[in-house]
Amino acid sequence: MKKNLPTLLLLSLSAACLPAKEKNFPESANWLISFDMEAFNQSRMGKFITGKMNEDPNINQKMQGLKNAFGVDLLKIREISAFGSGEKNMGTALIRGGINSKQLEGFASLNDDVEIGDIGNKKTYTFKKGAWGILSGDSIAVASNKELLKEALIPKNAKKKPPPLHSFVHSINKENAPIIYFAANMLRVNRLQNKILSGNFKIKADQETTPKQLAESISKSLNSVMVGEILFKKFRNMAFFLDETTDHIRIKVYFQSANDEDAEHLENIFRSWPSLLALTDGVNPELDEVMKHVKFSVLRDKKSVGMTVLLSHSFFETKVNEEIKKKKKAKEVSK
Repeated sequence: MKKNLPTLLLLSLSAACLPAKEKNFPESANWLISFDMEAFNQSRMGKFITGKMNEDPNINQKMQGLKNAFGVDLLKIREISAFGSGEKNMGTALIRGGINSKQLEGFASLNDDVEIGDIGNKKTYTFKKGAWGILSGDSIAVASNKELLKEALIPKNAKKKPPPLHSFVHSINKENAPIIYFAANMLRVNRLQNKILSGNFKIKADQETTPKQLAESISKSLNSVMVGEILFKKFRNMAFFLDETTDHIRIKVYFQSANDEDAEHLENIFRSWPSLLALTDGVNPELDEVMKHVKFSVLRDKKSVGMTVLLSHSFFETKVNEEIKKKKKAKEVSK
């Protein structure tokens, strides 16, 4: 088996995205993703998308193959949450529902490179790249390595006061539990992604690389890191939420600034954005059409600034149907 099981699982589930209910994310997490699959399946948007998936024989075949081979039923997953420090290729996902753990264990046992063990009372499977553990008969935890898996299976006692990122998310998520949300401490993630700050920065160079080219490459990379540092010091935490109303798909984007002045600047930018887009009227017909079906609003609470975008359900469904028809027609022509 050329690919290990955690890799196959993550690739298969990536298209499903990632519950907006209270979660015990570890304090070390600098990014959080949550996908309430039950809420999605009950929403108008979810029912529409699922209906379109059911109409596509290719998607149905792949989903059935995933279920037969690994015991993973995407349509029965209740919720998925994921988190990580921000270090590249490091993260953990908790998948609840839709998993036939016994079937998955049987498949994993066939791999010659698997290390079977226990963490607490949870059975675990560790591979060269990745590890996963059984949470229950229909739920698992998947992590980049055994150490991260252990943190997920045996969480440390949480402090009374949650970390700033968690507090930021909870301060926004008060009224309606979102279907999907993503949040991150952008400054910490940026620093971990740019290893130059810890002395691990690498520049690709070979025998033909001149000193000038190497210097330019280093300068360009340094500038990228510095821009990230400057930007994320001003707006440290960000969060994205998606849910819906009766008539609209609702998207909320929030930034937490370092001070009131920066928050005011961002608020002004957000409030002027619709006006700037209006100036392009007639330049891009597709954008003009979208703007007719989108509503913007801006909210600021001290250092937190948010923009809400409402997109008409009917417009979204019409555009999806149009794209499906285009692809079908193009496929027929190519035959």
